[in-house]
Amino acid sequence: MIKGWWWTWRHVLGIAEHAVSWRERMLATVVAGVGVLLVALLSQHFMTSLAAPGFWLVASMGASAVLVFAVPHGALSQPWPVLAGQGFSAVAGLLVVHLLGPSLLAGAMAVALAIGVMHSLRCIHPPGGATALSVVMLADTGHMPEWSYVLNPVLLNSVLLVLLAVILNAPFSWRRYPVAWAFRKAGVIKGASLAPESPFTAKQLREAFSELGSMIDISDDELQVLYQALRRQQIHDELNERDLHVGCYYSNGEVGEHWSVRRIIDASEPGARRPQLIVRTVAGPGRGDVQVVLRKVFLSWGKYQVVPDGGVWRRLEEGE
Repeated sequence: MIKGWWWTWRHVLGIAEHAVSWRERMLATVVAGVGVLLVALLSQHFMTSLAAPGFWLVASMGASAVLVFAVPHGALSQPWPVLAGQGFSAVAGLLVVHLLGPSLLAGAMAVALAIGVMHSLRCIHPPGGATALSVVMLADTGHMPEWSYVLNPVLLNSVLLVLLAVILNAPFSWRRYPVAWAFRKAGVIKGASLAPESPFTAKQLREAFSELGSMIDISDDELQVLYQALRRQQIHDELNERDLHVGCYYSNGEVGEHWSVRRIIDASEPGARRPQLIVRTVAGPGRGDVQVVLRKVFLSWGKYQVVPDGGVWRRLEEGE
């Protein structure tokens, strides 16, 4: 009961079920620290004048560093979201504060405008919201930023951060930045001159994202590689004779109207001349039908075993 309660809340809170390797954690920590230090030092070096103390580095770059160094393959971490998201968010903050002056309403409006612009230009970058808000907060302290604030320090910081993300991640093939450079090389099969074909087309990918209708923090390249990895896992987990048991349920793994679940209700004796199964369709087309099928026919139909769980069918995990 306690375990079930924990797993329910873990899902609600969004606690990831997969753990990142210690190697990756250490690399992200060290590389991010080095990256932020270099951004600060180089920005200070390139600044020709300081409008106010601390204006050579934007605090939201710390959040951008988390994305480009700890999640280098995320959709929100790529160069366009970093550069455009930070730049246009700074413009949004300046526009609002110059029109409304520094206030609570101006802070909220700056963040809202920044989100709207980033959505429209396909450059969602969460730290951009902090950049827009910081403009209003600076104005509230008596340091009204000029329009040059967009170029220096915001875009200066952003460009340096992107360049350092490319350089510092380059030695590690699995986390090269941007994501297109990581998987373009990693996808090539040893002994082949070209990478394998993608599991779906760019048009299919766009339509699938449009069908979902919400922002998903995964790049197109990473999604292609993830799909291929899942397919390898599915092939590894295909049903065989030892997986067929009387009383158990099996799914054909299809989607939409072709999906179905069947239950084995009886089976021929071991060593029978015609190894057959008696199965009942319990979900999907032909629900309630009972039929006799050869084991090899059932294995070609079925993809994996499932169990009823809280009103839904759940794929049976290995070892359960």
